[in-house]
Amino acid sequence: MHKKIIRDERGDLSFFTVFVILAINMLLAFVLLFASVKINCINIRNAAKMELNNVSARIYADTFHSQREANLDSYMADLHLSSAYQEALRAGFILGMEERIQLTSDDYTVDNIHLQFNQYSDKIEYVVTCDATFRVWMFGNLFPPITQHIMLTGSHNTKY
Repeated sequence: MHKKIIRDERGDLSFFTVFVILAINMLLAFVLLFASVKINCINIRNAAKMELNNVSARIYADTFHSQREANLDSYMADLHLSSAYQEALRAGFILGMEERIQLTSDDYTVDNIHLQFNQYSDKIEYVVTCDATFRVWMFGNLFPPITQHIMLTGSHNTKY
């Protein structure tokens, strides 16, 4: 045995061993790619949650003033019927999202951002939906994009 090492007569790797190592490397690359997609998706969800909190704070401030002025029904009608007020909330949401994360990068694109409001007798519910499309480059090839649908809900009580 010692003579083999000294004479540099080491054994060669078999083809089976080479293919096993290659398969493990490919599997590890796929797992890391999958993890990066999940991490980016979590970052997008967290940014949307933070902006949903800002929408909630704005609605809270508006309903607080409306309740103090005893015209909460007028505010609820504005929220339900006024498209300008809803568009202002949506624009603020999207602008805040753009400040927190990039909506378009080399790895993903966030689009179809919708903010809708549901009005109940004692609360206002808001639902955010968006699509995150991930571009997957693996082994020098572009694979079909992966689209994750993201939906978050929040609510604000209006009756105290």
